[in-house]
Amino acid sequence: MIARDSDPGFYPLEAPAIRFGITIGLTMLATFKASQQTFQIYSRTKSATKLYPWMIWIFLLANTSQAVMNWLLAHGDLSKSIGLVIGSCMLWTLQTQLAPQILANRLGLLLVNKKRAKMMKFGLLAIVGVINISVTCIYVTGYSINPEYFTHLHKIWDPIDKVVDLLIDISLNTVFLRIIQHEFVADGLQKYRLLFYCGVLFVLISLCMDILMIVMMTVQEPFLYAMTHPMAYTMKMIIEMTMADLISSIAKRPHQMQEFSEQICVS
Repeated sequence: MIARDSDPGFYPLEAPAIRFGITIGLTMLATFKASQQTFQIYSRTKSATKLYPWMIWIFLLANTSQAVMNWLLAHGDLSKSIGLVIGSCMLWTLQTQLAPQILANRLGLLLVNKKRAKMMKFGLLAIVGVINISVTCIYVTGYSINPEYFTHLHKIWDPIDKVVDLLIDISLNTVFLRIIQHEFVADGLQKYRLLFYCGVLFVLISLCMDILMIVMMTVQEPFLYAMTHPMAYTMKMIIEMTMADLISSIAKRPHQMQEFSEQICVS
C-alpha cells in the first residue's frame, strides 16, 4: 500500500532504498524459481492452465509493481493521486488474496479430503475479501473526501489487517505442521521428518516477515513500511516455492518406515 502521510521531500530515503534494492534482488531469485517450477509443471502436465503457476506469476507482477510504485512515490517521481491510490489498492488486493491461496495450495497437497481443501480456499477468499473491501473503501473514500479522517482511521485499521494476516498464516502453517507430524512421521514415514523440521524453520521466517510489517507500521517514517511490505512478501513467496520444491522432492523418495529401520539396526 502507499505510505500514509507521504511527503517525499521530508523523509530520508537511505533505508527505503536499501529495502527496495533487497526487494529487487529477492524478486530476481523468486522469478528464477518461478520459471523453474512453471517449466517443470508444464513438462509434466503439458498444460498451461494449472492455477499454481498463474498465482505465482500474478503475485510477483503485483508485488514488483507495488515496490516500483512506492519507490517512485518516495523518490518524488510520482505524485499521490486518486488514481494512484486505486491502483495501489488493486495491487494490494492481489497480493493479500494470492499469498494465503498459495499457502493453502501447499497445505492442500497433504490433505486427503480434497473437498475440505476446496472449502478452505473459499473460506480464505471470503475472509480476506471482506478485509480487502473494507480497507479499499476506507482508503479511497477517505482520501478523496476527508484525508485527515482517513489518515486517523487507516492508522487504526491497518495494524488490525496485518494481525488478521498473521493469524491466518499461523493457523494454516500450524495445520500443515500437525499433518506432517501426526499423519506422516508418526506413521513411520521417516522421510517426512526433514519436511517437518524445514517447515518449522521456514514458518518461523515467514511469521517474522509478518511481524516485521506490523512493527514497521509503528515507525514514524512511512516509506519504511511502504518498502518493507513488498520486500517481506517477496521473501514469503520464496519460502512458499521452496517448500513446494521440498514437498515434491521428498514425495519422490522411497518410503523409509520406522519398523524397517529398527530391523536393520537390530540385525
